[in-house]
Amino acid sequence: MELFNDLVIPVGSSHLTLIRLMLYISASFLFAYTGLLFGSVFLSYRAASKAKKDNDFRYQKLAQDLIKVGTGITGMWFGLGIVPFLSFILGYPQLLAGTEGDVVGYIIVGLLVFSMAVASIYVYKNSLNFKSVFYSFKTNVRSKSESIVEDYHDLDEDIENTGAFTGIWGILLLIVATWFLSGATTYAYDNSMWGQSIFEMLFSANTTFKTLLILAMGTAFASAVYMFYAFSWQGGYKFANEEVKNLSKNFVRKFGLNSALLIPLLYAFQIVSIPNNALSGLMFVFGLLSLLFVVFFAQSIYLTKAEEHSSGIKYGFMFIMISFAMFAAQDQQAFHISVAENLNSISEIHTKAEEERHAGYASSEEAPVVDAQAIYDTRCIACHKFDKKQLTAPAYNDVIPKYEGKEAELVKFILNPYPQNTKDYPAGMANQGLTPAESKAMAKWLLGKVLGEGDKEAEPSAEKPAEEATASK
Repeated sequence: MELFNDLVIPVGSSHLTLIRLMLYISASFLFAYTGLLFGSVFLSYRAASKAKKDNDFRYQKLAQDLIKVGTGITGMWFGLGIVPFLSFILGYPQLLAGTEGDVVGYIIVGLLVFSMAVASIYVYKNSLNFKSVFYSFKTNVRSKSESIVEDYHDLDEDIENTGAFTGIWGILLLIVATWFLSGATTYAYDNSMWGQSIFEMLFSANTTFKTLLILAMGTAFASAVYMFYAFSWQGGYKFANEEVKNLSKNFVRKFGLNSALLIPLLYAFQIVSIPNNALSGLMFVFGLLSLLFVVFFAQSIYLTKAEEHSSGIKYGFMFIMISFAMFAAQDQQAFHISVAENLNSISEIHTKAEEERHAGYASSEEAPVVDAQAIYDTRCIACHKFDKKQLTAPAYNDVIPKYEGKEAELVKFILNPYPQNTKDYPAGMANQGLTPAESKAMAKWLLGKVLGEGDKEAEPSAEKPAEEATASK
């Protein structure tokens, strides 16, 4: 994308490190939230389907609670989804500058599909909520008038169809968005794909297994978050009875365990498929740590079968979060290793440009043009006169002669003034914030004026009234 490539500028190693840190944080949030949102809507859709199939409203309520896992906080889709996507769009071109890796287009496609998925998922969520309210209405009214309930039968069916349609589309679009996200991050560190077709990127082994891994980890994450809130956080949810509580726990627990068992297999295939140019010891360390915390998560989920161990799910919730963070670290480490040489080149370009700029300043024979008269008119005249003592400052004709042959001392005083006549002027002269070049020009001009080279009194410029001057005592 030429638009984003034009924004790329050579930066130093410290800035490159900062950009890498931004990408790591963005990857941690985006991988985790994309997976969480998928797991949330997938589990909710399965519960809603079972509610329809068995005509069991308990699963309908569970579907509502599950969709809240990924959408319960207002704006989380923006802060944890859109913003990290935008960080990728701005960060990757900077680190891939000078290479053939144009990853931005794939990330933008992923962002657009992700946005459509979020829209579908929120429609699905509202359909679930409306159906729940409608179910309560039918239950309360049926005893009084069956005919009223029948009149709303078509509306009930429309709501159900809308929920099913948007739910399945939300799942499919989220899979596609995750696929492009995985493909783009793989493309960034697999230079064998640079210049190849989009199909080469999407259907590479690493992209495929990374996508499946994010979705599996996301399902495990969603189950952990639900069980944490339902059975641990502030005493858990208030279920109608013990039967409903066990039904909900067993339904979510099953998916959490199955996902945890699938993750190690997908992880193995994903790591094996990483290109050789991106491999490093630290990358394997991050991968092993991620797998280790998945094992801890599976253990905590398994133990929830016994009622006395239900509180342990809070640890499972933390374990899967850490696992996602380690997975993101592994992915970003692979990217860093693959582009390390290019990062050094970018840093060298920046260092060379800085050296040339400083050398240009040092070798310049022409001193910067400074208008000393203008400085006097705008900063000094309010306090200083050449031949007349003021309440705020002495006359220049009285103090400048002592600096004859001592221009360097006068320059130093103008740069950092300090009180010299504390009896008459205890506060001393205020620092005017002049640059070294301006101070030198001002000292030369004052010495010339006072020592006879020019008029003794300088009048303020017509364009610069004296009242604009700042105090200079």
